[in-house]
Amino acid sequence: MHLAQLLSDLLLSLWRGAIDCTLPDRVSTWPWAVFRDVEIWETHGEAVSDAAQHLPGSFDRKPRNPAEKINSGYKTWEYQVYIFGLGPALLYNILPEPYWLNYCKLVRGFQLINQHSISLEDARAAHVLFTQCYSQWTMERTIGNLGQEIRQPSNPYANLSREGVRRCQVNALKAMMPELSLDKPPFPTTAIDLGGGYVLLRKRDPRPMVPREPGAEAIFQYLGHHHNIKIRRWARLRLPNGQIARTAWRETERPPEKLRPARHVKVVMADEIRVAEVLYFTRLPVEVNDNDGNQIWTWKDVAVISMFSLPDKDLLDLSCHTVSSCQHEEDDIRVIDLKSILSVVGMVPHEPTLPSGVVGNRHFMVEKPGLDIATFGVPYEGDAAQDDLYDDHEANVGEDDGGA
Repeated sequence: MHLAQLLSDLLLSLWRGAIDCTLPDRVSTWPWAVFRDVEIWETHGEAVSDAAQHLPGSFDRKPRNPAEKINSGYKTWEYQVYIFGLGPALLYNILPEPYWLNYCKLVRGFQLINQHSISLEDARAAHVLFTQCYSQWTMERTIGNLGQEIRQPSNPYANLSREGVRRCQVNALKAMMPELSLDKPPFPTTAIDLGGGYVLLRKRDPRPMVPREPGAEAIFQYLGHHHNIKIRRWARLRLPNGQIARTAWRETERPPEKLRPARHVKVVMADEIRVAEVLYFTRLPVEVNDNDGNQIWTWKDVAVISMFSLPDKDLLDLSCHTVSSCQHEEDDIRVIDLKSILSVVGMVPHEPTLPSGVVGNRHFMVEKPGLDIATFGVPYEGDAAQDDLYDDHEANVGEDDGGA
């Protein structure tokens, strides 16, 4: 049993009033047992299922409706994304505030521990008990991978043991002789390696075109002139953490029910973390001076994005930084360097009543738990992998090879 699952099971049992108690304590007097009301529990389950549709495929398994599937093999990863990702926003104004605040503190501590690198300040803020959690998730994934490699079902345990030994031998050899590992992950021949772990992936416009709105004016402002230029849009960008960032240009062509959106990204702008929707990626021709002072042409790799507002500060502080609720400012379109993109995030629509009393249509951000650790040393996979294979196939059909 994993810490994430243990904590989740405990919390849900408390909220559902499913824990035995002794007199004079009575479940009916528990103010936190909000899910004893079947209608509230079923509505919440539907909200979890709906919110999961807005999580990128790189988040791996999305959480199912807990009201329907909690007793049907609900996975540790589903619990982790549900309770420690979606939960604080979905339970806001449902759990009584004192218990919601305590829950947010638990979630925040768990999120801090799940970072790939953690500062001394963060370590002090998180409970030492949580340090066991992520190593157990990694072990679960390893056991799953070894199970997939079993080729002799008549003798599974001996085969599993042998595969584990072989895995250790391969890892030891690679540690001693790094040259045995591939220098680069396999990418299509049409991809462009931008360095630093960033790789542009097709689909791409078959022919150069004059920039069009939305985005044309932002490109002209970025370049500082309105001279006649032509661009090609690119559909995907592989990030250093292994995630694939996608674009509104391509994703909006697909039915929402068949999509795991991956166009929302966390970026650094002027030393500030912001969230944006990627409209498309492109390469802009710019003139620069070389080391000898001669003017030469080169490519500037950029993303055309529409911004989300900064999170509501009152709700962010109240939730111990677990609920980042933003508004999508679709008219605020900017051009940024590709390498300012940090990760792909989920932006889930919701309509909260903010601490200020304002009610409105907003989106809350969900980050993949333990992102750097979960993908460390593992090639990009997940529910969106088939989409990427499909785009790789499309990229080689009906396009010429000239230009960028």
